[in-house]
Amino acid sequence: MSKFALVVFADEKRAYEGLHVLQELHAEGSLTVWGTDVLQRDAGGKLTIVKRDDQGPVGTTLGALAGGLVGLFGGPVGAVVGVAVGAAAGGVGDLVHLGVSDDFLVAVERDLAPGKFAVIAEISEEWVVPLDARMEELGAKVVREDRVVFAEDALEKRVNARKARLAQLKAEHAERKADRARERASTKAEAMMQMLLMEEIEDERRKLERIAEKAETRLDGARQELNAKIEALLAQASGASSEVRSRVELRMAEVRSEFAERKQKLERARELTRQALHP
Repeated sequence: MSKFALVVFADEKRAYEGLHVLQELHAEGSLTVWGTDVLQRDAGGKLTIVKRDDQGPVGTTLGALAGGLVGLFGGPVGAVVGVAVGAAAGGVGDLVHLGVSDDFLVAVERDLAPGKFAVIAEISEEWVVPLDARMEELGAKVVREDRVVFAEDALEKRVNARKARLAQLKAEHAERKADRARERASTKAEAMMQMLLMEEIEDERRKLERIAEKAETRLDGARQELNAKIEALLAQASGASSEVRSRVELRMAEVRSEFAERKQKLERARELTRQALHP
């Protein structure tokens, strides 16, 4: 599974040295680097991106993480400690969609102190020692966070919730319609209630349609990311030793497995949406 690595440095010079180290580790095949950003936290605690290297589908997720962190750590020092769970309430949707843990956010707050710099990267690695050892030489600390299939899980849960809500509204509408037919009477209030129920039903249908569109968009994005990562791995393996090629082949299998998991979840969300809209 790919992961995010935040490497914290005392100053900007060492941060760029750390960026070079990541490039060297990638070139020698010790790990694969999918994208990098350089971050700075100023004396007031505000976080900014000072160098962005993530380009194209491979860097998309890293860009979302870096942007989410900048949004979350935009206030004064200490504003985040103990309230990492409030990331969603604070509007930092990127972090929520990525499933970033509270522990990771607290570690960022603690280790990326005011005045320090950091390189944040999305990587694949079999062992932590190559990265940790090289960064320790620069006096840097590495904080890792597994990249989880969170958004896809959340999408499926949202579909199920909307599906249940739509079924409930339809049942209530049918029951009221049957009651009116039996009583052969229709008050103004009852007619208004029926109209409101129909509006709610249509609103739920529109929400389900938007979820289906989102699932399709994410699936397209996942395919682009898969193709870009395979292309990057092929380039990394080209001309490398047999040992490096073996490691890269394992990462290819892992990337394909991750895509298959995401594809299954997104297709299931799309199918559940179809069932709800066309029972």
